[in-house]
Amino acid sequence: MLKIIADETKISEKRTELLVIGCFLNEDYSDLLNKFNEEISIAGKEIISHSHKFGLLNELYTFAKLPARKILFAGLGNKNEFNTEKSRIISGKIIQYAKEFQIKELSIITFDFSKDIFESFVEGIILSSYSFEKFKTSKNNNTIDKVSILIEDNSKEYQKKINEISVICQAVNLGREISNLPPNECSPEYLAKIALDLKNQGIKSKIISLGSMKDMGLNGIVSVGGGSINTPKLIVLKYEGSKKEENPILLVGKAVTFDSGGISIKPSDKMEEMKFDKCGGVNVIAIMKSLSALKIKHNVIGIIPTVENMPSNSSYRPSDIIKMYNGKSVEIINTDAEGRLILADALSFGIKQYKPKLIIDMATLTGACIIALGSNMAGIIGNDEKLIQKILDISKVTDEKMWELPLLEDHHEQIKSKNADIKNIGGRAAGAITAAAFLSNFVENTPWVHLDIAGTAWNQEGSLSKSYNPPGATGFGIRTIIKFILNETQ
Repeated sequence: MLKIIADETKISEKRTELLVIGCFLNEDYSDLLNKFNEEISIAGKEIISHSHKFGLLNELYTFAKLPARKILFAGLGNKNEFNTEKSRIISGKIIQYAKEFQIKELSIITFDFSKDIFESFVEGIILSSYSFEKFKTSKNNNTIDKVSILIEDNSKEYQKKINEISVICQAVNLGREISNLPPNECSPEYLAKIALDLKNQGIKSKIISLGSMKDMGLNGIVSVGGGSINTPKLIVLKYEGSKKEENPILLVGKAVTFDSGGISIKPSDKMEEMKFDKCGGVNVIAIMKSLSALKIKHNVIGIIPTVENMPSNSSYRPSDIIKMYNGKSVEIINTDAEGRLILADALSFGIKQYKPKLIIDMATLTGACIIALGSNMAGIIGNDEKLIQKILDISKVTDEKMWELPLLEDHHEQIKSKNADIKNIGGRAAGAITAAAFLSNFVENTPWVHLDIAGTAWNQEGSLSKSYNPPGATGFGIRTIIKFILNETQ
């Protein structure tokens, strides 16, 4: 595992494979370079004069005239325009460079000590170090063992912050690793086994199987999973960080381990990407795993309904009417609108069993959200403006972009059914919003926020290339929600 150290060693004395110096436009680096011998200083000043453009990397071999084997000058652009996202991207580029040249250890001079910039720089280091290689017979020999961040003093405080960010980003990388698993490897049962392993992480784990779900009336989950030989599961994770009588935060995540669309089968083009339909639920598992290490002083419940949506002679069908866990009846118009059915049961189950103070659900719910907002921004909808704003404020720091969509009476009208209380789709118009309108029938008056991460959960057509987001699952939303929980407990 990558180790990141806050190091007070003098720059001129640091023995390292690679010493990284960030270069802002129109900044004077004479004092820094004068710490080296004259030859390196002169060469460094010449390189810096051409290294200001953001993202540009220029190297200088020291030929044993310094303890550092090589210096890398990283362009940071205009200091007034430098922000958390650029900090993440440049640290990702530095890590990509190190991996390309199989550098196992490197040292980076901190170029900005502000809290948000420092945190995002560490995030970029860890997030860009991940790659999915589980099934490759020939592994790349490009892992980095250690990164030293060179600072002048107060290393204990900086190390404390590094350790916190490491836990958060390790949760992201765990979420990516599970989300990237193919459906023949990751079934609902396998996902449940991963959740059970969290018992050793300060989490209480419970798995509700098919028979019990039938007895309890969790018919939305049962119906969606009925077409697959891989039976559905309801994963319940419980973290107790505060007194037991305190109402918990409830996290709910959609985990369809593969979504064929069921009887309303999807087109074959890009159907292989439907292994990512479990990302919302996997995110919740990853978040829950981080809570104990972060010493969160709050009670948090994670509920993950997990199914495989397949066509067969036992699949649920268009025109079926399902009685949901909370008693409402739903007419099925399209079996590919399955995520809202399993989420609905999980939401109402969570409210009845745990009486949460607030609910956040995460789901790759609708292609309509991608049509509306593209592949780089999630939709956020809810019934509590204050809660929505808190999450939006944090997302601006994490650069996990979100846009609030309205939820009006018109949208509720679209999902009214002639044959049941509601139907599971409301037509093409406002598809992401009517999906949220459907979910709102199952949250009662509890403050609730829904994140539609269909466009952002993995790198797909239209996704921006980012140095810290390798191909595959992104873990989008994990950092934002963990930081939200941290802020709620401070």
